[in-house]
Amino acid sequence: MPPARVAAEALVGGLLCNTYRVVQLLGSGGVGHVYLADRVGRPQEAAPSRVAVKVLRAELRDDPLVVARFEREAGAASRVRHPNVLGVEALARAGDTPCFAMELLVGLDLADTLGFTRWLVPARAVRIAADLAAGLEAVHRAGVIHRDVKPENVFLVHAADGRELVKLLDFGFSFIEGQGEGARLPRVVGTPEYMAPEQAQGAPAAPAADVYSLGIVLYEMLAGRVPFQGPYPAIAEKHGREPPPPLHRLHPGLLISRELDAVVRKALVKDPRGRFPSMAELRQALLATPEASAGAPLAAQPDAAPPPAPGIGHWGTKP
Repeated sequence: MPPARVAAEALVGGLLCNTYRVVQLLGSGGVGHVYLADRVGRPQEAAPSRVAVKVLRAELRDDPLVVARFEREAGAASRVRHPNVLGVEALARAGDTPCFAMELLVGLDLADTLGFTRWLVPARAVRIAADLAAGLEAVHRAGVIHRDVKPENVFLVHAADGRELVKLLDFGFSFIEGQGEGARLPRVVGTPEYMAPEQAQGAPAAPAADVYSLGIVLYEMLAGRVPFQGPYPAIAEKHGREPPPPLHRLHPGLLISRELDAVVRKALVKDPRGRFPSMAELRQALLATPEASAGAPLAAQPDAAPPPAPGIGHWGTKP
């Protein structure tokens, strides 16, 4: 067993941040370890007793950029309480060990789902995008810009009653009103395939950039791939200059309404002033499409991925 895994497993049975009794290691990633844990020392009615807890890797505690992102993830997400945003508690510390607790979720992220299905039926894609828009509207009201909306950060919860619930994850690149960028974060942050043109140019954070990123996610759910691919910074230049290929060019069998096609195109306007002015208006436009009323709005559609097996990718957070 690798030494890092041995060190991570050594915390099982112990107490994290004086609050969480570790039950098992769920998984490890480049930034941290995530554990299944039971809350101790507080009444069960005050908060869920079983949670997922993310802990910064010991070898990264002296890396200021990694620490800043870890702290930002907890600080931004803990500001928001919304059904479509992963519930996160404020950052806690025990000595030099930072950690935070999150909702314990079971399901698959949207990236894994698209890996199984390539694209989604339009009704399901519209429902997921509308739920994401609702969550992002709450995020923006809380003074936070996400800046990394992409399928890997969208979690699809498989509820016991068969519903599919949408949760937005990972606020490590977020902008928090009143805190600025911080000296330890780079000027340009995000994922190039989903980055708005102005975001790639280092413009001040604004909700319009999240609108564009959500438009790219919706495009990918319908077309089976993002509109622009390639190395950075060439891909950023494509976002800034080239119109996205028509959806049916990438997915010849796609059948969508003119209304939905117009929503995608407006979300991806190069000039942020031409996009939907808010997530609320984007959501309203999605719900006004014929696809929004097709089928059961909360049930998983026939293209759903296979039931998940236990693993960190299925527990509501990225380590």
